Formats: sequence, structure tokens, C-alpha cells
Amino acid sequence: MEKIKSIITEEISKKGYISISRFMEISLTDPKEGYYINKKPLGKSGDFITAPDITQIFGEVIGAWAIDIINKINSKTPFQIIDLGGGKGTLIKDIKRVRSNNRISYGFLEINKNLMIAQKKNFPKAKHYKNISDIPNYPTIFIGNEFLDVFPIRQYIKINKTWKEICVTVDKDRFNYCHKDIEDIILFEEHKNNFPNETDFFEINTMIKKIISDISIFLKRNNGICLFIDYGYSKGYGNTLQALKNHKYVDPLSFPGNSDLTSHINFSHVINETKKLGMNFFGPITQRNFLINLGALERLEILKKSTNSEKIKNDLEEGLNRVIENSQMGELFKVCAISPKNKLIPEGFD
Repeated sequence: MEKIKSIITEEISKKGYISISRFMEISLTDPKEGYYINKKPLGKSGDFITAPDITQIFGEVIGAWAIDIINKINSKTPFQIIDLGGGKGTLIKDIKRVRSNNRISYGFLEINKNLMIAQKKNFPKAKHYKNISDIPNYPTIFIGNEFLDVFPIRQYIKINKTWKEICVTVDKDRFNYCHKDIEDIILFEEHKNNFPNETDFFEINTMIKKIISDISIFLKRNNGICLFIDYGYSKGYGNTLQALKNHKYVDPLSFPGNSDLTSHINFSHVINETKKLGMNFFGPITQRNFLINLGALERLEILKKSTNSEKIKNDLEEGLNRVIENSQMGELFKVCAISPKNKLIPEGFD
């Protein structure tokens, strides 16, 4: 951690501060010391666990959803499923188990070398890509589970009727928040009017525009759909920056390079960018409703009938409850999809 603190401190020394966005960028993706480059973030020994590793039902019903999409598109060319991020490959592993098809290839958009190893172990033939532009031009289903929340954000606060940007400075080897004049006025003005007049604090995910644009251009050229599953909100504002270390919340500035920095997704930004690009948008819908609409409860009963072990039955119930109960992940996590303007209507959305 000392190395990445030195990197951040050196950059702060150039003008006395850096933006929250830059602090996150260095902490998470520095080529040598970044959290997403070197760490093993997933699982009990990591900092967090995602839905695919909580219950197999999550991946299985999404697998059925993906097969339905492929049948609806009815493409004569090979089809590919690309996991944006991908974790240890559990989601794709569960999807493939639903229906093995030689016409379907699998790939990961991934930069973490430890996760790449785990993904290769599950899928020796799976391809790895660092950019959307590297992915082959075939009809594609993109799946981004807890993908958008990892990108840097800018934060703004209104003080005495004047907007300031929240930045990071350093004092006696400790990082602290500070308020400075807004660096990127164009970005700020582009989003400011999307919030109510009474707003005194809001965030902008700096990469959503580019991600939605890159994926939309790809899908318009090749056909397909992108499914996003992430925690967030459709309306609202406020400070959502958080850090997880060893499955516990910690100060976002205290463990750069050694904690997972994320923020809640404002899905209205995704909707706005999608509409600007002339794409279809579906959702957002709660993760609970989406999974239930796809038959998660029915799948649970089938799996329970396939075993005589009460422990396995209880584990199956507990796992599904964690991802659909409103008090856990069911309400906070939202699901949406984007696709080119065509007749494709994905299942699962109300």
C-alpha cells in the first residue's frame, strides 16, 4: 500500500490536490499497484462476493435468458457471450451449463491478471479482451454484473450557493477531502440540469458515456444486447462512494490499492446516453423482480427435488434469498438492457 500512497502523494504535490476521479483511477487501475490489476478481490478470502458466487440459480436463469435471446435473433453466424469483468468465471460457467452449443463462444473483458487465471481455469478456450474494440465482430450478448460501479466518479457539492468539486489532498501522510473549483466545467454543466434544483451534492460516473457509446456502436454493427446488473438508483442524488476491505466498509481514502472503491449507479445517466445513441432501453427493474420473472423460484424447486440432502436444500434457499430478498440484494440491485432499434424484446422486464 505504501507504493501506491507514494504515487498518489507525488501527483497531489504537483498542484496540491487531485480529483476523486483521479484518486479512484490510480487506486484501482495503476498498471503496477492498482487494486483491479493485482488483487484477488472475490470470495471469502477477498473483499466481496458477487451474486454468481452466492447461488448457481443466478447464472442458470440468466443462461436461459441468453439462449432465448440467441433464438430470437436467429443469426446464422457464430454467437458470442462476453462477460464484462467476469470475476472468477462463475457466471459464464453457469450459463454454459444451461445449454452447451458449439456455435456459442465465450469471452471476458478483464484487466485483473489473477482473475484471468481463474477464468482460464474454468474456460481454457475463452478469450480475454482489454477493450470493446478488441472483440470480434459477431452477434454478441454482453453481461455486466457489478461492472459499471467500478469506474471513477466526480463529486460536486454546493457551498454558499456555489458549486465546488470534492477533491483529495494529503496532510501528514493522511489523505483528506477538500473543495476546489470545478476542473471539467463542460462535464459538470452537461449533468447539472439533470438534478432537481434543491440538489446540493451529486456524482457523475465519468466512464458511463464512453462505455454506453462503445457498446452501442458494437451492437449496431453486429446485433445483440447488453445486460447490466448493478446496485444503484433511477432517481436521486447524494454521496455513494464506498470502499470494501475484507467484506467490511472502510474509509474510501484510507486503503488505496487495497480496498474496492465503488459508487452506486445513477441509471438515469444510462438511460440518457442510450437514448442519445438511438438505442432501445429496457428497465431498470429490481434484481428481485428480474430473477423471479425469469423463473428463479421455479428453478429453486427443481434443484431441491433433485437432492435428498436437507443441507443442500437449505443452502439453495439461503443463496437465492440473498440475491432476491429486498433486505439484501433484491431491491438495491437493478437490471437494465440496451439493444439496437429492432424487434428484439428481451424477457424478464415488466
